[in-house]
This record gives sequence, structure tokens and C-alpha cells, in this order.
Amino acid sequence: MVKLIMISVMCSLTLFGCSCMEETIKINTDVKEQKIDVIYCPAPPEIPRPVLPIHMMTAEEEKSDGAVVQYYRATVNTLIGYSRMLEKVIDKQKEINTAYEEKRKEMEVSKPTTE
Repeated sequence: MVKLIMISVMCSLTLFGCSCMEETIKINTDVKEQKIDVIYCPAPPEIPRPVLPIHMMTAEEEKSDGAVVQYYRATVNTLIGYSRMLEKVIDKQKEINTAYEEKRKEMEVSKPTTE
């Protein structure tokens, strides 16, 4: 019985002693502003598909060999123009990609190490 009383007294004193000790917790609320470069590549422009002249031929014009050749020639010229526009967009995207890749590598080299 004495042991039980001694244990309960010791536990009470330990809890009382811990609650009496006053420690302050310091919380740092300072905000550190850090600038981060964001790599962004714009979307390519939308180029609508052209209406092909060959699809505008009437049934009467299909019977004439000369008219068919003219429509095919106009269609080929339209498709060549369309492919040139697409190639320009692809070249511009490659140029942008190269510039952003160089910027990304530059940022990786100059990135400060956090320890």
C-alpha cells in the first residue's frame, strides 16, 4: 500500500512540476519573398484547314478534262500554301523551344543550393 501511495505521489509531483515550468514557444512569422522564374511556352496558333477547290467542282465541270486539271492545280497550290504555313508555325515553335530550353539550363546552373 505504501508503494502505491509513493508512486501516486511521485506521478503527481512530476505532473505538477512539468506544468509549473514555463517555456515560451517562439514562432517566426516573417515572410521571405522569393522570385521564381516560370517557364511558359505559348500555344501555337490555330490554322484552319483550307477549303479545297476540287471539292467545289460541279458535275458538269467533272466531265471537262480541262476544268478538272485546273481544279487539281488550284487544289495543289492551296495545299502547298497550307503546308508552308504549318512549317512556319513548326519552325517558330522550335525556335521558342530552343530559347526556353536555354533559359531552363541557365536557371538550373544559377539555382542556389538549399541546405
